[in-house]
Parts: sequence; C-alpha cells; structure tokens
Amino acid sequence: MLSAILVPYGIFVIKKDESETNETQSIENLSKNIVYFKKFDEEDIPSIMYELRQDANEKKAELKQALIDEITEFKNKEAEEKEEIEPINIDVEELETISFEASKIRPENDAMRSVMYELGLEYGVFEDLEDDFLKKMNEWTVQYTKMMMKRSSQAKDKLIVQTVNALDNLDETLNLFSERLREWYSLYFPEMDNIVKKQDAYVQLVSEYGFRENYTRTRLKEEMPQNLARTLSVAAKKSMGAEISEVDLQIIKSLANEIHNLYKYREELQAYLETSMKEVAPNLTKIAGPSIGARLISLAGGMDRLSILPGSTIQVIGAEKALFAHLRERADSPKHGIIFQHPYIQGATGWTRGKISRAIACKMSIAIKADMSGNYIADTLSEQIDKKVADIKIKFPKPPVKKKSKRPQSKGRPGKPSRPGSGKPQRRDGRNDDRRRDDKKRDSRRDGRDSKDNRGTDTKGRRDGRNDGRKNEKSGKPTRDGKSRDSKPNNANKGAKAGKGEKRKVERVVIGKTSSKINK
Repeated sequence: MLSAILVPYGIFVIKKDESETNETQSIENLSKNIVYFKKFDEEDIPSIMYELRQDANEKKAELKQALIDEITEFKNKEAEEKEEIEPINIDVEELETISFEASKIRPENDAMRSVMYELGLEYGVFEDLEDDFLKKMNEWTVQYTKMMMKRSSQAKDKLIVQTVNALDNLDETLNLFSERLREWYSLYFPEMDNIVKKQDAYVQLVSEYGFRENYTRTRLKEEMPQNLARTLSVAAKKSMGAEISEVDLQIIKSLANEIHNLYKYREELQAYLETSMKEVAPNLTKIAGPSIGARLISLAGGMDRLSILPGSTIQVIGAEKALFAHLRERADSPKHGIIFQHPYIQGATGWTRGKISRAIACKMSIAIKADMSGNYIADTLSEQIDKKVADIKIKFPKPPVKKKSKRPQSKGRPGKPSRPGSGKPQRRDGRNDDRRRDDKKRDSRRDGRDSKDNRGTDTKGRRDGRNDGRKNEKSGKPTRDGKSRDSKPNNANKGAKAGKGEKRKVERVVIGKTSSKINK
C-alpha cells in the first residue's frame, strides 16, 4: 500500500503493509519504508503552499499526477539501464492506488514532519540546521504570507467595504456643508430656505444663479416645475434679505460649487458600487439590491464571513443595540436590521413584517453562499420570495389578538382603594381585605384615643393631662402603655370604660387657650 506524505520541500512515498495501522507506525519504520522522494524547486515552494491553501483538491490531484508520471519515467529508465540506476521498490500497478493525504492530519504525517530536518539533510535538501534549514524555512513562510496578504487585499469584497464606508463619510460631509451653506446664504435670500427642501437642488441653484436678480421665472422653468418657479421668482423680488457685496457672494458660490462637485462624486461612487456588486455577488444583488447587499458585506466584514452566517443573524445585522437590549433588559426582540430598506419589508404591515423579514433573510443567506460557489440561482430565489410573501399576506390578513401578559402585581398606593390585580388580597365578595386596618382603628376607638398620632404633644406632658411615662406609686416600673406590671387594676378605671354599645362621655376642660378630651 503506497501513501504520499507532503512536506514543504517535497513529497515522500511510503510503502507499508496493510497489517500495520497508523498507531503502530513509528519514526524509524517510516524512514525505512520510504521508497521514493520527489523534491520541489525552491522557487516554486511558496506558490505550491499557496495553491494548496486556495484549492487543495485540485492541487493534490495535480501533484499526484506529476508524481505518478515521474515515477513511471524513472521505472522506464531503470528498465533500460539496469546497472547505473538504483531500482525502486514500486510496481507500476500500485501507482494508481497512491493515497495522497496532504491536507489531513495523521500519525504518519506528524511523524514525518517531526524528522523533516533529518530527512532533508539525508536527501541533500539542507546542509546544516541554522544557516540553511532555518533560513530557507523562514524565507518560504514569508513569501507564502505575502501571497496570502496580497490575495486578501485584491479581494473585490474588500473594495466594496471601502466604497460603502466612503459613501457614509461622504454623506456626513455633504449634510454638514449643505447646512452651513443654507445658514450662510439665508442671510442674503432667507425665503429660499423654506421653498427648496432638497439639499442637492438648493446647492445647484446657489451655484448657478447666485444673485437674487437671476431667479427669473423664465430661467427657473427649465429646471423645476412651473408652480415652484413662480413662487421662487416672486420671493426673490420681495426678499427681505440683507444686501451683500459681489465678493461676499462669490465666496458663497465657491462653497456651493465644491458641494455640487461632491454630489457628483457621490453619484459616481454609487454607480461603481452597483457595478462591483453585480460582478462579485450577482445573487445577493438580485435579491437584496446593491445598496443593502453592500452594507451587509461591510457590516459582516467580507463575503467569507457573511457566507457562514445563518438567516437569523443576517435578519438582525444592523440592530445590535436592540438585540442586546432584548437579551439583557428583556425588551422586545428586533424584527429586522438594515434589511428593513427592502421594499417588501417596508410595504408590509406591522404584524407580518417579522415573518417577511425572516423569509427574505433566509433567501439572502442562500444567495451569498451561491455567490461564493459561483452558481447563479437569483431568478429561482426571487420567485420563491414572491410566493412566500404572498402566502404570508394571505395567511395573516388581520393582526393577531394580543394575549394578556402575566406581569408581577404591583402594590397598591397607601390610603387609596386597590384595583383588581394590584397586589392586595381580595375577599370573595370582591372587596379588599383591610381587616387588619379596621382592627387597629377599632382598638384605638375602644381606649378613647384617635387613630392618628399626636405628633404635637410634649414628651413630658400630654395635652389631655396624662403622662406616657407615669409610674405606679407602688412599683415605680412604667410600661409602654403607662401601666405597672405588678399593680392591680383600678376599679374606677373599669367603670369609666364605655361598653360596646354605649357612647363615651367626654368632658372638656379648658386649659389656657387649648382644650383636651378626657375620658370620664
């Protein structure tokens, strides 16, 4: 059984018995079982490593065929010159059964790479360890890294990402300068600020006309509707703006010219972006549009990263703040991110917008995967999206009935009757269970005191003549209610207490300008 093992500087062909497994293979056995060695050219080693990284299957098949052709040619020479060439212990029938496992990690591959320097020294690839082996390996890896970086920089999706970022920065700049131009030119022609709302149209008018006398109805009809032209020309004649010199107005017009040129450059960038998206991602451009597709690639970091994302992640790209608020603070989950700009999602009703967003996001995920593999299936995906959106609108013509959310009951406000579900205990007849409060009021009425605290009383003497800290004459130990623990109940006080059905007799005693109630 023949097996080919790839190392940076060549290919080793090993012949091993079928009874020997990968676990029983050792370094000594592998080195003894080497039957052929194919050496790469040192200049081609970085490119071979790079091609194996890009398309391993195709490059392995190419290396395998080259190896077979070289061994076959060597066997033919061996047959012609038996004495001069050392024979190879390989049968021609076994060449087609060579297992080329360059990309897989196996025990024999690791064992071969662990003695890579010793084998290279034996087969004449290296002369010594430090000056030759380490220097060559470092040179090969540096060249390979440069090729990978060059490929990453030449990727078309990276250019798309930079174009999207340039458009965003350009929009911010245009908005800033356009607002500055409006404030500046409004000193001369303030009425135009309310008549012309679009920024690019405002900039173009200032750049082309300048003075108010140039805003005539005849000239304006060529660039705008007739009604707007008439309104603007009348406002220019009756303007209350300040009069400025020609030098000042020329500075304003120069700023308008620069802003107008930036608007033209933005149009060029937008056209370039659409062309690039059709070349790089035709399926995604057909499904999502060039603007949405480019922004998805930009936010994901490239087509490679976007192609591995599921449809649920593509659906909420651009709504990260709302997503984390949902995960942390239990807010409502976002239904869509930047794909909201899709016409199907914008025209959908509120209760079907989430379902349509999920359907379109799933098709976008399939489209970007097809773009990576080079297949064009945009027409089929478009038909599926149209059918799915129509089915959703038919299935959900009306908004669903909202279910009552089970929220924790809040405590009622003190002093006010509680509402149903406010957190207070309810009686069977529907009234609040305020028995404890009623008991406290009843107890306070029995002993003749108000339920409210007398906060204005003095600590030494109460208004009613009683002393909270009074002491029993016998024991002298006061309690909280003013009674002594070891004192006997007073019969007079018992008789003074009113019964349940009797009214308490109250005598008013005038003390200065105040009065107090005393139980009699």
